[in-house]
Amino acid sequence: MDPYHKMLQKLYEVTKGREGVDVDFVDLTKKAGYFPSIDSIVTQMKKEGWVTESRTNILRITHWGVAEAKKVGANGPSSSKQIEKEARKLLAETREFAVIVEELLADPGDDKLEAVSTKFSAVSKALDALKKA
Repeated sequence: MDPYHKMLQKLYEVTKGREGVDVDFVDLTKKAGYFPSIDSIVTQMKKEGWVTESRTNILRITHWGVAEAKKVGANGPSSSKQIEKEARKLLAETREFAVIVEELLADPGDDKLEAVSTKFSAVSKALDALKKA
């Protein structure tokens, strides 16, 4: 989940989904560890129409923000479906990796070694994606 959706989710939790509640976004971002990025987060959230800013860094969630937070909460990137999808992708990459290693064993060569290296990189990326899910 990107930081914008994470902070929108936090804002939704604090306001309990009510639109007229002012929230000090500085405190919220400090607690979540996103304070250094507060300006870009607020700008993106305002651009998406998820929040309004009554005063500097005092935010109110809009009905679009409530809808987006509910959508992310229901089946966001951290849901079991996303984890399953990333795990299946990792499984497919590792199977392909095994086949390429077997090809290298059968017929050693620089081109096969390069293919193993490339596929190993793809497996590593798939594992990172699974960790982030």
